[in-house]
Amino acid sequence: MYKRKLTASSFVRKSKLIIGLDFVADFSSTDSATMRAERERLEREALGVISQTAEHAVAFKINRHLILPLGISEGIPRIVDKIHDEGLTAIVDCKLNDIGNTNKVITKYYFDAGFDAIIANPFVGMDGGLDSVFEAATNRKRGIITLCYMSHPAAKDGYGLTIAPDDKVKNAEPLYIRFARQARLWDVDGIIVGATHPEKIREIRAVLGDDIPIICPGVGAQGGSARDAIDAGANFVIAARSIIEAPDPAAAAAAIISEIQ
Repeated sequence: MYKRKLTASSFVRKSKLIIGLDFVADFSSTDSATMRAERERLEREALGVISQTAEHAVAFKINRHLILPLGISEGIPRIVDKIHDEGLTAIVDCKLNDIGNTNKVITKYYFDAGFDAIIANPFVGMDGGLDSVFEAATNRKRGIITLCYMSHPAAKDGYGLTIAPDDKVKNAEPLYIRFARQARLWDVDGIIVGATHPEKIREIRAVLGDDIPIICPGVGAQGGSARDAIDAGANFVIAARSIIEAPDPAAAAAAIISEIQ
């Protein structure tokens, strides 16, 4: 269901851009009044960027940059409500990666806060790992996006490892290919592949077919090209710092959309 929401939003807004709200708090002072003022600043700036850029976005992504300082039961629900008021959805980028019971509790917290989809790491597997997440997402009609190949240079040291199931060396394949096939088997709402690795996007698209959206972070500050990612087979790109740190966030978002088009 969630991937249909992303597709519909993309069609209506003529965009393939997901905006990351990677605002950073300065808690170098432990004075309570100063910390409270910093949280208020952070929330105010996040809300401002949502208002300025919503017309250009397919969705917004929130990670620990905002979640840790604002709180899952305090500022974050207000941020998510603002995103919903703009007619968009909110993705929590927590890269969920634990045993099933812990995943179940974490997922409940995030869904209770209003998030529409959650990013999870397929490395923990399904049985006793992500099964509780899929159950919660199904029951609450929320989305699941899984990692496949991240955007940083050292992604090759983990996601790029060659694996041989059951010691059958002739069947060896890169771990990211296994993750892509698992994503198709699990019918997830999208997979994460770094825009900084267009060759991996092409390879993964060949495995996925057209059923699973590819979502590519790393555009802008990390050096990834939105145009190259889309040309390689991505459905959506994620940009954060290059938009929220720009003098004119709306213009920065519009420029990325123009590049894609």
